[in-house]
Amino acid sequence: MFLQPVASIIESNPFILQSSPPVHLPSANIINAICYLSNTLGQPPVAPPVKVCIPDVFDRTNPHQLHHFLFQCRLYFCSGPTLFKSDVDKVNFAITYVSGVIQDWLQVALEQEDRGIHHAWLYSWPSFVKEMHTCFDIPDVVAEAAHSLDHLHMNPDDQIATYNVAFLWYSAELQWTENALCHRYYSGLPDRIQDIISTHEGGKPSTFQTLYSTAVSIDNHF
Repeated sequence: MFLQPVASIIESNPFILQSSPPVHLPSANIINAICYLSNTLGQPPVAPPVKVCIPDVFDRTNPHQLHHFLFQCRLYFCSGPTLFKSDVDKVNFAITYVSGVIQDWLQVALEQEDRGIHHAWLYSWPSFVKEMHTCFDIPDVVAEAAHSLDHLHMNPDDQIATYNVAFLWYSAELQWTENALCHRYYSGLPDRIQDIISTHEGGKPSTFQTLYSTAVSIDNHF
């Protein structure tokens, strides 16, 4: 089916010319033209696709990247919901962006499928995510997060945003008290921020959110 030129559609439809004010359509942008016509004729506009980067290939050389890989997949699904209507579509997309030992694992599973040995996680996105965490995530996430948090420090010349992202990432896996979080967060800050916080009017903040906001405000002045 051939699309009639936009100009000829407008010229041949006096209703469009009579009911709408003059609009200069960009001749080089067919998407905008279609959106204009759809709105004029009372039809839903055609939204241009959202551009999102494809996921990085996950090979488990760094197990910490599993969460990031799955997050990237979800972002891509959101950018094209009509392309990923079923869980099978999502799983098939994700398995094209793995390599190394994970690709070998998938090859075995697919060969078993050919022999009638079925795996539910190949047909369900939640099951696929759970299987990936079971097989390729860090064995003891809580212990790993606690260890990483204990050794996390902000370099004097760094911006605090890098430190904050890492701190929030690790602490999300733990059920530490407010006092424990405050102590650990303060301990990881450089002297240039600790010194100002320690002489803060009213004393050192007693809640993590207040301590966090105070440290960010101090760092912004540098």
